[in-house]
This record gives sequence, C-alpha cells and structure tokens, in this order.
Amino acid sequence: MNFDFNIKSENDYIKFVDYLKSLAKEESIEDRERHKRIINSKKEILALSMADVRKVAKNIAKFDINNFLKFAKDDSYEEILIQGLIVTYIKDIGLQIKLLDELKCKFDCWAHIDSVVSSMKIFAKSDKKDEYFDYFYNLCFSEKEFISRFGIVTLMTYYLEEKYIDKIYNMCKSVTNRAYYVQMGIAWLISYGFLKFKEKTYKLLDEKVLDKFTQNKSICKCRDSFRVSKEDKEKLINYRIK
Repeated sequence: MNFDFNIKSENDYIKFVDYLKSLAKEESIEDRERHKRIINSKKEILALSMADVRKVAKNIAKFDINNFLKFAKDDSYEEILIQGLIVTYIKDIGLQIKLLDELKCKFDCWAHIDSVVSSMKIFAKSDKKDEYFDYFYNLCFSEKEFISRFGIVTLMTYYLEEKYIDKIYNMCKSVTNRAYYVQMGIAWLISYGFLKFKEKTYKLLDEKVLDKFTQNKSICKCRDSFRVSKEDKEKLINYRIK
C-alpha cells in the first residue's frame, strides 16, 4: 500500500493512522496480551513490527517534521514512538533536544525511552554532545518514572566516559525514585559501567549505598554478561545485599 507521508492536515493524519493499522501484525489473543504485558504502555498497542515503525518514521522525516508533530495524536504506543523517532533524524542538535524535551512527558514505557535513545545516532556524533550532559543528568532525578529513565539510559548509552563516570555513579547513589524502570535503568547502567570502569564499579558496589533491589539487580546484570570473566562473576556475589 503506497502512502504519502507528507502530513499537512488533520485529515492526512487520520489517513496516516489508518495506514499504521494496516501494517499491524496478525496476532492471536494470547500473543497480543503478551505483547501488551511486555511493552507495558497505558496506550493502545497497534502491534506493528519495530522494523515497520522505524521505516515509517524515516519516511516522515523526509518531509516537514513540525507539520507532522502539529497534527500528531497520542492515542497509541506506536504514534508516540514514531514522534520520538522522527526527532532523532534532526541534524540540528539544539532543536533535537528541544523537541525531545517537549515529547518526554508523552513517553510512558521503557520501550519508548530505549528505542528513542538508541536512535540518537546524530546526537552521539555531535561535537556539542558535551553541552547536554547536565540536561540529561538532571532528568535522572525526576520523580516521573520515564523521564528519570530517559536521563539514565542516555547517560548509559552516550556518556560512560572517564570525565563523567564519577558524577554518573554519584547520580546512581543519589536518585531516590524507586520506580521499577528507574531501578532497572540504573542496574543496566552499572552493568555497562562495570565493563569499562571495573574498579570504580567495585567501589560503588562495596559501599552498599544503593537500595537492595538496585544493588542486587546490578550484580545480576553484570554476572549475566558474557564479557565478564568467571572470576569476576564469582567475586561479584560477595557484594550482594542480603
């Protein structure tokens, strides 16, 4: 089915949503319920493949993104995800971050955050990336679960460097938000940090200042990695909080 992705009106957007629905995978009731549980979004899930979602976002990004965002609705998980993904194609990093800042309150599940952050390739290559460290660092302290995760996963993905690691680990110790996807984000970050900054990570775990769930989940994720030696996996057990 051919579709014109140049969205210029509300009527165009209605046709766009119909097009998205035409791409939906056929799923059994059991598979659809499982899909919903995994994504865990409060929005309707149309059941598009991630490949189709990315293809749609790339096609929209060829036209006026502001036009699309003006008419975009938030009725489904995929509609919100597409909004986030098209912004990652913007080469003006200041504008990209401005629009992501406006969109961040719409993200309501881990998949929104993780998919958008992993797509910020232009941002990663920008010589202005360092200017936005404090912005993402401060997001980590939000009391809103997925805004906090947005900051945490971005730091994990693009800022695990020598000049930032001490501040990032201080953030891990200081965040008071105990929402599940915040704790899991910190654990994920620490497991990545272990691969690059082993001694600093051991020091962090030795302090045992993280809450029990985050500490033990961090250790679990480290031990799950095939890049961690057998010796380190055995040693890490000693840092668990009982």
